[in-house]
Amino acid sequence: MRPSRSLPLLAACFMLLLLSACKRNFQYSVLEVKTLANDLNKQAIDRLSSTLQRDTFSFLVIADTQIAYDELEAFVKHANQIPQDSIAFVLHGGDFTDYGANFEYNLYYDDIKKLKFPVIGTIGNHDMLGNGREIFRQYFGPEDFTFHYGNTAFIVFNSNSREVAFDGNVPNVDWLRAETEKARENKNIIYLSHIAPISFDFDQTKTQAMAQLLSTSANARLSIHGHSHSFDYRAFFDDGFPYLVAPTLLKRSYVKVNVADSIVTVEELFY
Repeated sequence: MRPSRSLPLLAACFMLLLLSACKRNFQYSVLEVKTLANDLNKQAIDRLSSTLQRDTFSFLVIADTQIAYDELEAFVKHANQIPQDSIAFVLHGGDFTDYGANFEYNLYYDDIKKLKFPVIGTIGNHDMLGNGREIFRQYFGPEDFTFHYGNTAFIVFNSNSREVAFDGNVPNVDWLRAETEKARENKNIIYLSHIAPISFDFDQTKTQAMAQLLSTSANARLSIHGHSHSFDYRAFFDDGFPYLVAPTLLKRSYVKVNVADSIVTVEELFY
């Protein structure tokens, strides 16, 4: 029996379909740097700048989405049903990836680009593995930056000290002190980083200085983090200053933060 000429053609078509279906996950090397977008934080901040801003507003916080792809997809669908004018934006508390791999960032982007609210994120410790730090910079921009909404300044910074072997450069407390001083004219300051000062993954030689900076700044209201995967909202030190740790999306929960003049309230929500 002569072999069918259609078999090679069918095999080729099957391979093309297979590659097409998985192309967003495929990479030739785990060290590949090939992002699908650039400067996502700046784009989100620019969107905020073009909107009518209020001193009373709400925003959502998610964190540690690195292996929660189904939960992230479900969160986007859930959040897109929330009225547009009730939420100003979404903050991401870091760990977009598990291994700092390019395809993981791409998987995150494929889902989050469908969210109708601007998203601004901080770098997580897992995001610094391999070439992840360089990929983060291309995808999101600088690791340390400040943006404003209404009369509130948001100071975002890298606090993943262990990933730089506690070399004294992370977090950059001098920069944080300078940004806090610049933000004195704002009614509120809210901080965002992945690892909270109470964690042993935070440079313990900087913990006291960091806690003192936040607790003695008259307009500092809240410090937001991820990393521990469980919801936590309390004063970590004996100074009364509140810290918020957002849960991993694997728990299908997130946090809503409400800012009313100088009053900040927090609630964990489920979907």
